[in-house]
Amino acid sequence: MTPIRLNPELPPGLFECDNEDLTPEERTWSGRVFIRETPAPDLSSGAVYAVYRLDASIGTGPTRYGVFLDLEQARQKARDVGDLKTIMEFF
Repeated sequence: MTPIRLNPELPPGLFECDNEDLTPEERTWSGRVFIRETPAPDLSSGAVYAVYRLDASIGTGPTRYGVFLDLEQARQKARDVGDLKTIMEFF
């Protein structure tokens, strides 16, 4: 299974680009799951963790699958969402 990336370095504009207009570099993220950590000093966890996957055929930018106060919960959701690149290797 492909490792779940935490705060990966993403191509600029990935969240703003219409998926039909993705560059070759941005298309390499198609189907991959990743987690972005956002500092939240007012919360006891100190951060929130959003789970995303770039579903290239759907809308603009990566699809958000949930926001969590706990990194392990975010990792579990990311595993549940799955990495399309890994899943497609079985077909």
